[in-house]
Amino acid sequence: MSQHLYSLSTVFVLGLVFGMGPCTITCLPFLGPVFLAKQGGLKQSWKIILPFSLGRLSSYATLGALSGMAGASIQKMIATPAVAWFLGGATIAVGLIILWRTYRRKNGCGQGRRSTLQDNPLLPSGLFFMGVGMAVTPCAPLTTVMITSAATGDGVAGFLLGLSFGGGAVVVPALAFGVGMAYFGQRIRQIMYQWRTSLERASALMLVFIGGTTILG
Repeated sequence: MSQHLYSLSTVFVLGLVFGMGPCTITCLPFLGPVFLAKQGGLKQSWKIILPFSLGRLSSYATLGALSGMAGASIQKMIATPAVAWFLGGATIAVGLIILWRTYRRKNGCGQGRRSTLQDNPLLPSGLFFMGVGMAVTPCAPLTTVMITSAATGDGVAGFLLGLSFGGGAVVVPALAFGVGMAYFGQRIRQIMYQWRTSLERASALMLVFIGGTTILG
């Protein structure tokens, strides 16, 4: 029991360290444009952070469980072009949702109430799958977790290891983007209020571009 708790705490710290550096930097091109396009600032940032983080947690836990059940690391299974297509496709979808919203607002759809990016029911799903794709991208810390999970030969233990790693990995990015990026994104929108539609469209096109380059490797 103590050994099991030690393993969980170890992978949590591994995820925390990973989240402090490479993970936050990697997430920036994907989440940054979304925060520039959205309204609401700090109070609404959780509507972006929550589905994205849940997507990542789901991936880490699933990969850990699969490795535990297989009794072997499934690193080779996820190191395929399909992962890039999945992440790129989800990113492009989020960009198109933002772009569609700007034209919908311009055409007067949804008049009579304040229309915001968070009103779109497709956005949380897009962010969730973006998080899923981000998490399954092969990296050294994730490989370590899958090897550790495989060594247990137990799907439940692997699931807990993946979940523990994911919990550590999402903490710092969630704080960095949920507080820092949300604040600066709101400030930029206030300064460029008269060009807010252009800013949103530029952010959307940036996401489409990033998604396309991700697919192309």
